[in-house]
Amino acid sequence: MISTTILKKMKEIIVLVVLFTAPLILAQEKELSFKKGEKLTYKVHYGLVAAGTAELVVKTRGDEYKFIAKGRSTGVFNLLFKVRNTYESYVSRWSLKPNKFYRDVREGNFRKKESVFFNYDLLQAESTRDTIPLPENTQDIVSIFYYLRTQNFDTLELGSRQSIQVYLDDEFMNSELHYLGLDTIKTKFGWIPCTKWSPELQTGRIFNNQQALKIWISNDVNKIPIQIKAKILVGSIKMDLTKYSGTREKLKKVNRN
Repeated sequence: MISTTILKKMKEIIVLVVLFTAPLILAQEKELSFKKGEKLTYKVHYGLVAAGTAELVVKTRGDEYKFIAKGRSTGVFNLLFKVRNTYESYVSRWSLKPNKFYRDVREGNFRKKESVFFNYDLLQAESTRDTIPLPENTQDIVSIFYYLRTQNFDTLELGSRQSIQVYLDDEFMNSELHYLGLDTIKTKFGWIPCTKWSPELQTGRIFNNQQALKIWISNDVNKIPIQIKAKILVGSIKMDLTKYSGTREKLKKVNRN
């Protein structure tokens, strides 16, 4: 039987995936890679076992984007360690900086609700527990996903690195995103051309090497994560896009005989 320790590690990996997903061009709103109404749904596997689902939705509220991320366990994992997590990020539609971050975490017997306000006048993040200084270019664990999708990586060379940092639990996590080149992968939608990425990871607690996590991003105007693979100390985890709607365009596909 799979232990709750492995299930907790899977949750941590999903958080990392949100932190390190990428590309496009920051310009006028009409040129962003996402828009109001976009909805992405993923299936999560531990080895060959279906473990859960994840969902990302874009809404608008006045002059803000409202990004919503939800995750839940399914099947045998739901019996062993029930997960029902919701994360919300309220972001300026003009600067793409987060104004407020909220999360409602329900994992087994653990419960946690948290609100964080980003005060740019005083340059501090004000949470339910603490107040800390804001570094330049602040993002939270949901807004970073969309912010990185606005960046222009077209001129990057193989092996190039992109520094990133994000707010979580009253501190800022720093890492680098490594560009691994172009790839084409088989999905339920057909063969999808992608860019391939790997975040630099801390070894020991979950991973046995710094590039154990790989992310494939659609190489089109949408720039959405198509597949994520992670090798952990015990087994492997895979996330696949299973449904999408409200995107700028349909996924770009290629024939591969």
